[in-house]
Amino acid sequence: MATIVFEDPDDEFTGSIQGVTFSISQAGHYVKRKPSPINPQPTARMKNRLIVRESYEFFKNLNSGQKSLWATFAAMSGITGPGGRGGVNAAFAGFVSCAINARSAGDAYPAIPGPPVPIAGPTFTALDRIDQDTVRATFNPSPTGSQKHIYLRQALPGPGVRRWDPANGYIAEFSPHNSNSPFDFTLKFTHKTGWTGRYWLGFQNEFGGRSVETQFDIAS
Repeated sequence: MATIVFEDPDDEFTGSIQGVTFSISQAGHYVKRKPSPINPQPTARMKNRLIVRESYEFFKNLNSGQKSLWATFAAMSGITGPGGRGGVNAAFAGFVSCAINARSAGDAYPAIPGPPVPIAGPTFTALDRIDQDTVRATFNPSPTGSQKHIYLRQALPGPGVRRWDPANGYIAEFSPHNSNSPFDFTLKFTHKTGWTGRYWLGFQNEFGGRSVETQFDIAS
């Protein structure tokens, strides 16, 4: 801790140095931490914006038969458009839900849908922490199958018991197509010794459809 003493009433310090900002208000002089600049366009956000924009253009160019298949997929999967709308709104909502998944995994935009979601997938039997940057998933049957992935979502780990919601999970990594069990995932967030973390494992097909996820809590 540091104490700054102004010897002369006319002394003034303003500006920033080494991450500290000196300023003056009606109450007098004060010091605060210099705020870090916020990047409104981080890489992940820009990538998602691009996928949504490309998804709209891709869907717009589908023929009526393809759009009809997406409408059927949406209805069978319980997906509706904005305000519970059906028809082309639900068809686009169903398409986007799969397109974002497919492109995030490095697959092509699906022109037609696969089976309704959630899809069937392997059984995840274990998820073990190997080190602070790696976890190992065990599943069967193995391998995952041609053009199919398993994926890991991770909540921000930390010391002690925390409350996590599935919405708190970030994609850490997709496996390559046709991966074998066990498979080692590289974490998005470091999981240090003594910390607790929550993870979700899932299965994804080439159309971007996903299975019900399996949740694991790891206390290291």
